[in-house]
Amino acid sequence: MTNMKKWNYIVSLVMALFGGFVILMSLHYPVTLGTGDPGAGFWPIVLGAVMIFLSALLTAANIANGEKEKQKEFTISLPANRRVYWFMALITLFCIVMYLLGFLAAVLLFIPASMYLLGVRNVKEMVLTSVISTAAIYVIFSLLLKTPLPMPFFME
Repeated sequence: MTNMKKWNYIVSLVMALFGGFVILMSLHYPVTLGTGDPGAGFWPIVLGAVMIFLSALLTAANIANGEKEKQKEFTISLPANRRVYWFMALITLFCIVMYLLGFLAAVLLFIPASMYLLGVRNVKEMVLTSVISTAAIYVIFSLLLKTPLPMPFFME
């Protein structure tokens, strides 16, 4: 067990670093303001900056309410938190699978896995939801909007 003040600082630092990483990774995408299309790098950079801003806001709130936050106890290993950790691991795995096998394959695997974590045990329901959702994503984005979906690393 530990206090909330300490964890607020840790979360703030991690999220600020992650926001900086998002901005750094987005810099090689074009940003073209004033042309109607801001470019592929615009929104990731904005979201990274928002993450850094919110991290600074959390730090400021933590400084302002330090004694109150110090009195709150926080236990990282509560059973209620385990599902959150599983989802964090699943999202990380989704990113790895997307890099290796592409977006559509990753989504096809991610949907039933997340449904299982949420308590769905009907295999037919999980398969149908996964296939229909993946097909809808493909039709809407690839065919109708002509948006390229992330491909496996070996096909780029």
